[in-house]
Amino acid sequence: MKSAIITSLGLLGFATALPATEVERTLPAGWEYKIASLRGPGCPDFGADPEKAFATRLTYGQNTMDGSEIYYWFIAYPHLHVDLADNDSSWCETEISYEEYSNYADKTPSADYRLRLHKNGTRAIATYDLEKGVKATIKFEYDAGKGEEYTDVINWNGPAASGQYQQESSSAVAKDELYKLPKCGAGKIKFRTELSIEGKKGQKGFVASETHEFTKGKVEYYGIQQGFSYDWEKCKK
Repeated sequence: MKSAIITSLGLLGFATALPATEVERTLPAGWEYKIASLRGPGCPDFGADPEKAFATRLTYGQNTMDGSEIYYWFIAYPHLHVDLADNDSSWCETEISYEEYSNYADKTPSADYRLRLHKNGTRAIATYDLEKGVKATIKFEYDAGKGEEYTDVINWNGPAASGQYQQESSSAVAKDELYKLPKCGAGKIKFRTELSIEGKKGQKGFVASETHEFTKGKVEYYGIQQGFSYDWEKCKK
């Protein structure tokens, strides 16, 4: 059983645990993500007003409720897209602040759980159209500090086309190893998202996102969405 948690178009995403079921679950009562910083040509809009245009932003969360504890949170990158005819690569470095709460309503901080990344691999939601022989790659590199990095890769090999509407893709194999935050409770996550496309001269191909009319007469990219996977472990008292 799966549920989605929708957030605003801003830089903030939050969630509260649903009422307890018969399945024993490992998660805090509430948690929150905020985009702390952005760097790179694929996200030049840190601090932009999301009411005026599609901005790099947290979009929604997704989780199971059957005890399998599969969680995702998605980030949209409207400036991240590639085309063989124009721009063959782009990237963004994203830093996210994470907070844990024992009571989200009054923002009571807690440190009962340690956040873990990479349980089920990474997802991407995008549109694409690739001729035969064209290859596109989106790479997610998580910076664990001390020279340690965890990388997920999603490949699209032409001929392949999403059609008019965006499609969700996943990395081929979920990672066994998990990156844990250094401490229980609050922390920061840093990762680099890199999108590239390659093909022979004269070939055609692109990876982007759906476009929408944000304001009258102004059509914009909604943004390729990256979904990072996470769960928690209970901290010892």
